[in-house]
Amino acid sequence: MGLQPTYEPPKLAVKLLSLVCKKNLLEEIEGDLYEYYQGQREEKTKRVANLYYWFHMLNFLRPFAIKKLGQNSNTIIMYRSYFKFTWRGMLRQKLQTSFHLLGLIVAFCVCGFIYSHIKYESSYDSFLDNADDIYRIAWMNENPQTRTPHPMAQALVNDFPEVIDAVSISPIYGPGLTKTTIPLRNEKREVGFNEPNGYFADSTFFDVFSFKAVEGNPDKALRKPFGIILSESMAKRYFGNEEAVGQTLSFMGNPDMLEVAAVIEDAPKNSHFHYNFLISYVTLKSLQFNDPWMSWDDFGHFNYLKLAPGTDAKAFEAKIPDWAPKYLDWGEESLASLKAGDLKFELQPVQSIHLHSNIRWELEANGSYSYLLIYGISALFILLISIINFVNLNTAKAAQRLKEVGVKKTLGAYKSQVFSQFIFEALFTTFLALVLSFVAMYMLEAPFNQLVNGNVSVTDLYQTDVILLLLSITIVTALLSAIYPSFYLNSFEAGQILKGLKLSKLGGNNVRNGLLAVQLIAAIVMISGSLVIKHQITFLKEKDLGFKQDNLMVLEVDGYDPRTKLVKTELLKNSAVTGASAVSNIPGGQFNQHPIYAENNPSESVDASEMFVDDDVAEVLGLKVLEGRMLSKAYAADSAGRSFVLNQSAINQLNLTDPIGKQLVWADNENLVKGTIVGTVEDFHFRSLHEPIRPMIMLMQPLNSNFMLVKVNPTDLSQTVSKIEADYKEVIADGQFSYQFLDTEIQDLYKEESRTLTLITLLSAISILLACGGLLGIISIVIKQRVKEISIRKIMGASASQILWLMNFKYLLIAGVSLLIAVPVSVYFMKDWLSNFTYQIGIDPLAYVLTAIAVLFLIGFTITLISMKTVKSNPVNALRSE
Repeated sequence: MGLQPTYEPPKLAVKLLSLVCKKNLLEEIEGDLYEYYQGQREEKTKRVANLYYWFHMLNFLRPFAIKKLGQNSNTIIMYRSYFKFTWRGMLRQKLQTSFHLLGLIVAFCVCGFIYSHIKYESSYDSFLDNADDIYRIAWMNENPQTRTPHPMAQALVNDFPEVIDAVSISPIYGPGLTKTTIPLRNEKREVGFNEPNGYFADSTFFDVFSFKAVEGNPDKALRKPFGIILSESMAKRYFGNEEAVGQTLSFMGNPDMLEVAAVIEDAPKNSHFHYNFLISYVTLKSLQFNDPWMSWDDFGHFNYLKLAPGTDAKAFEAKIPDWAPKYLDWGEESLASLKAGDLKFELQPVQSIHLHSNIRWELEANGSYSYLLIYGISALFILLISIINFVNLNTAKAAQRLKEVGVKKTLGAYKSQVFSQFIFEALFTTFLALVLSFVAMYMLEAPFNQLVNGNVSVTDLYQTDVILLLLSITIVTALLSAIYPSFYLNSFEAGQILKGLKLSKLGGNNVRNGLLAVQLIAAIVMISGSLVIKHQITFLKEKDLGFKQDNLMVLEVDGYDPRTKLVKTELLKNSAVTGASAVSNIPGGQFNQHPIYAENNPSESVDASEMFVDDDVAEVLGLKVLEGRMLSKAYAADSAGRSFVLNQSAINQLNLTDPIGKQLVWADNENLVKGTIVGTVEDFHFRSLHEPIRPMIMLMQPLNSNFMLVKVNPTDLSQTVSKIEADYKEVIADGQFSYQFLDTEIQDLYKEESRTLTLITLLSAISILLACGGLLGIISIVIKQRVKEISIRKIMGASASQILWLMNFKYLLIAGVSLLIAVPVSVYFMKDWLSNFTYQIGIDPLAYVLTAIAVLFLIGFTITLISMKTVKSNPVNALRSE
């Protein structure tokens, strides 16, 4: 008969029991639990038996069985004494403690906020089901764009097994393909608004985008003509708490034209596009909408694909050039360029759009990966400077603890105990700073979000990855600051220390000086970089754009409404209005493009941005006419849209000489509009300065206007705006008055740069203040060590200025070396950043001169400030003990 098997209880539970249970009860409890566990293992699985063991083990740990605090625990007593030493030392050395805590709190706050912001910006569209398999098709040529032909999405589904779903969507555009607001109204409740963010969408929208339904069935909603899907917030605006599905809305003045088929959740903030409502393409097709816009000839829609899991997107993309020609009615030259890769359809991962795509016709303004990189590097610099401060101050302070270490060793302290005390003190300080930093982040959440236009919440900071990041930084910082002084002081025998170890033998100066140099390099790179960014932003804001933007109101109008002409007439009666012009597009906005070419040379066509204007646009915008004249309703051909005005770039790219009177063809999709060039204007920046000036064509089409440019007298602006609103309402009583100022719109083109400048300037200031604060702490310790030396020099006849120069020289030399290293690094990175701008001011050497002066001055001022008291003191007092 074999021996009955025995089973080992869970080791962790046994260990825990031995640590906390009283010794006189431990053996009995362990024996009972062991016997119980053997029986359980015979009857139950190991996992269930382990759970029962843990349960009964914890049940035995009643107050009578647990060791009292401190009982048989020298370790607890030791750490209690460490805590007392640490706390008393912090209170005794308030200045150094303040440097420690302030620097670490700032670093933890910056790292926590920047990490959370980067994480949020990188999370765009990750909420979608199967987000890794969703791609947008972009058209990449010399002027890349996001839009491709409407039929392309479903053709790819039909022809390739790799594509399991696809959808085509498009914003509802006004004339000139400007995003427009759509008047919708609930007649029963008499509630109506001009709604932005309306989209046409395929019935497959929810097969690709997993937005959840609140009411109705969205899968069927987009298959029904004259159905509309509302966002949850929009449904509440129109129907309150009533059920919206089945109710009707008037659409662009057509009573009860659309029936609410479904209500879906609002798109999250971290979505690359947002909607208020969706209308199916089925509705357009039911109206016999046969516009070329819906054909393969028009690149006018946003197409998204969902690929089968595991599909190689690049390999699939490589198949498109051979597939597309069977649908595209192109010439041989264009098809050859497509197959050669000079032109191509590119698959953009939907999760990369927000940070990595900035081409024509983006649905919304995207973020910038390069700016996030700048934020991240700046946060690392701040962290590096703070850690170096902490390490340097702890290292410099070690000399003051010689006798303490010597006494401890004489009384029998082991090296490990000395080491553990230094580690404990560093960990206590860093963890205290971490806790205080969370309090600071809670208080600074709103200002930070306002600064970066972010959506960081303090609750985001309590996620596992953020906490682990900050804990890792905390522990690494503590270890780095404690290892050097503890190991170095441990290397000396107690007798050596108590006999009077010379401070010069402690060393560490080279290490501290090297770390200080690293701090200064980081600070100099940040300061000089912020100055270069400031110069570039100032250049962008002050550069002559070729048109007048000041005191120009932009009113939203409906060009299809015949009352728009009356609005202009009424506004011009106002004495505060000095001019008005109806246009399809405004500088800084999106512009549609079509090819233009000279009638006698169709092979040399160029894509030209289009702007529909009236005869007052040149006066209102201050455009300079180079040749010929501007368009005028006095000419029948102008009013009929058969006369053109081109900018200088269009003339140059068409290689036209003496262009006035030349015949030109404007290829408006399938319509080839032939007309005459009647004038040319000087180039003006109708798009961002990130882009070069491209060809532009202006023509008159009275119904194609989205905006009214109103030139106003800046005196008493608020009263002028009120009067203009009254004039507008007098003509269009049922319309919504909406306006902005053109210069504000132009400045918004560079708001990302402006935010970056503000943040980098703030971080640069923090970096130099932390560096100077760390230097202040080090110098205060060094001066205490050299007070007798300074006193002897004074007795020997040294002047105050000579002593101050002696104290400053070494650190100014370190600053000079740091400048020599930091300046080339900064120049390299800033040149790379400036390459993102077509128009740039370049790197001004003055930025680096100012940086050098500022750094040297602050270092000299800091050292002089802390040294002055010792220099002015009576040397007899310092030398009396000798």
